[in-house]
Amino acid sequence: MSRFYLALGLHNHQPVGNFDHVFAAAHHDAYRPFIELVTEYPKIRFSLHQSGILWEWQRRHDESYLAAVKRLVDRGQVELLTGGFYEPILTAVPERDACTQIRKLTDYLRHHFEASPRGLWLTERIWEPHLPRLLADSGVGFLPIDDTHFLYAGMEPRELFGPFVTEDAGSAVRLLPIQKRLRYLIPFGDVHEVIDQLRRWAEEHPGGVAVYADDGEKFGVWPNTNQHVYGDRWLRRFFEALVANEDWLSVIPLGEAAARPAAGRAYLPTASYAEMLHWALPTTAGEQYEAFEHWLQANDHWDDYGRFVRGGHWRGFLAKYPESNWMHKRMLALSQRLDRLSTSKVTHPDLSAAYEALFAAQCNCPYWHGVFGGLYLPHIREAIMSSLVTGEKLARSLEQASGTTTIVTDLDCDGTDEIRIESNELSAVVAPSTGGSLVFLSHSDPPFEFADTLSRRREGYHAKLRNASDTDTGTASIHDRVVTKESGLDAYLVDDTYLRRSALDHLLAAEATPDSFLRGTLDGVRTLAHQRFELFESGDGGAVVRGRCSDPGLSDATLTKRYRVVNSEPSLTIDFELVTAAPFENEHRIATEFNFSLQAGHADDRYVEVNGDRPDHSWLDGEAVHADVDSVALIDDWRKLALGMVFDGPVELWRQPLFTVSSSEAGFERVYQGTTLLLVRAIPAGTTRIAWRVELTTGRPDAVRTRLVVPAAARR
Repeated sequence: MSRFYLALGLHNHQPVGNFDHVFAAAHHDAYRPFIELVTEYPKIRFSLHQSGILWEWQRRHDESYLAAVKRLVDRGQVELLTGGFYEPILTAVPERDACTQIRKLTDYLRHHFEASPRGLWLTERIWEPHLPRLLADSGVGFLPIDDTHFLYAGMEPRELFGPFVTEDAGSAVRLLPIQKRLRYLIPFGDVHEVIDQLRRWAEEHPGGVAVYADDGEKFGVWPNTNQHVYGDRWLRRFFEALVANEDWLSVIPLGEAAARPAAGRAYLPTASYAEMLHWALPTTAGEQYEAFEHWLQANDHWDDYGRFVRGGHWRGFLAKYPESNWMHKRMLALSQRLDRLSTSKVTHPDLSAAYEALFAAQCNCPYWHGVFGGLYLPHIREAIMSSLVTGEKLARSLEQASGTTTIVTDLDCDGTDEIRIESNELSAVVAPSTGGSLVFLSHSDPPFEFADTLSRRREGYHAKLRNASDTDTGTASIHDRVVTKESGLDAYLVDDTYLRRSALDHLLAAEATPDSFLRGTLDGVRTLAHQRFELFESGDGGAVVRGRCSDPGLSDATLTKRYRVVNSEPSLTIDFELVTAAPFENEHRIATEFNFSLQAGHADDRYVEVNGDRPDHSWLDGEAVHADVDSVALIDDWRKLALGMVFDGPVELWRQPLFTVSSSEAGFERVYQGTTLLLVRAIPAGTTRIAWRVELTTGRPDAVRTRLVVPAAARR
């Protein structure tokens, strides 16, 4: 039999903001044992990519791991790959940032391992046709990428056993097609299945190369895989089988595969792996796509026509999830801000620190959602948000800004302007197009985004909850697992009709109750959150937005909101005024909704205070109704940070948790996404005008408590 080649690549990564114990567990269960085991098999040569985030964690916590990798590099067993240092989606960040991030990781590998990487790991294998120019300019010569991409381009599976050349504007790189069949067999199939598959390919493609490149977390982090891979010796048996077949099979790193004679030229469409393209579709389209796939498979059409069926593309997540888009556009705004500064302050240390914060905020993980938590994980989003706030604070200092500044521009790229109001300690973003709402409220020291919440929405995988169980048996790909982490999750499946941020207004009829509002039925609720407001005026320190209310319950009504940031202290005042042409015929209630998050819903060091006291069940995921409330505060004793709200007259406070249900590696789970504070006021019959005020303040808990007590006492 002619010689055949298996090119192996491993990708290890943990996101910015992941818990330290998660890093430690992944390192202990997967990354270190893989390196320890493969050291015993010098004929198993492979490529290794790790994000800079992970390399740095390992350098701080287990430098012997880096030393072990260095020994493998020195003896030619391991080839290191570069990539974006903080694992960004290269096409989702400005090209200048993508190139800098690649150079940053390349320089890191040169410094620590004396390696000169020519290959790149493409984050989530997200490809767009302009990438060859960016990659070539960054010193990249080759990269592994899914066979799916080639099939979408109309190529045949039998062609994908060698490297291909692609280019953009004459800048060329080599592409290595990753065999999807191997991604699903390793490590979930029997070892003999893998060897048999390689043998068949060797017979069909003498002298060819099959590429396997995938996540290292499959070798110990994914559920049950540590026992399967190491305890049950799957990986050792796999290595031994590869060595036992060395008379016809050579195991090589990706760089050697890329150096083989080119199999041809290829121009790939915008794509990622098939699952990603499915997840990026809107929910209804995703369900239809899945049904069509199943129909093709059931009718034996998949092999013939499956390559012509594909989902969306990664940028679809920015349309599917407004929260992702807001985070993304805020990141782009910071990049543009720093780019303007870089021409005049190139060597300033604060500029370098600001860029580091920006690059950390470009870590891809919380910008999208699939079978993994991603966007649904509050602590991962919080890390991105805190990095953005840090970068913005440093940028403001470099700009030598003073006082309060107001910027009017289309921040989220929706075709309408938003307003950003910024002081040294606080910044707020107001979106007129979504009910004149408050979409961001950031405190600079410590850096924190209070408005980082997530709306509840229907996901395609929610239909699988009825088939889920609370037990877990066997080892399977996470794409095939249907397990729940607790019972009764279907009660939390709610599809919010508006973005759950703050300063949103609703008219409540008599039948509206706290429970109906919590469950999302909106019985007796006429929401004004969908109204499109217009910017009425703006200036340093604030802005006024005004909306015409088209709700049938209001006759020719106008709702005005005046936002003002006080520069001398971290506070935001919002004045509301509702004016109607005809009086209310019956008594109504108006409710102003705020949604904030301090990350932990059920922790003793994060809680609510009402009128200066800590009530029963004061956890942030608690549910309660409080009468005659002058002030409320969300306290974070862990971060030493608080957000307080004081009102111009007593309100009834409906306090509710915001829970989502998402899929993760471990199964379906309920995730705390924020606390809803609904401020309910009566509107007497015959009223044509009602005005109210909310003052928000942030800072250290004791300082916030003091600022809440003084205004409340003055009103009494």
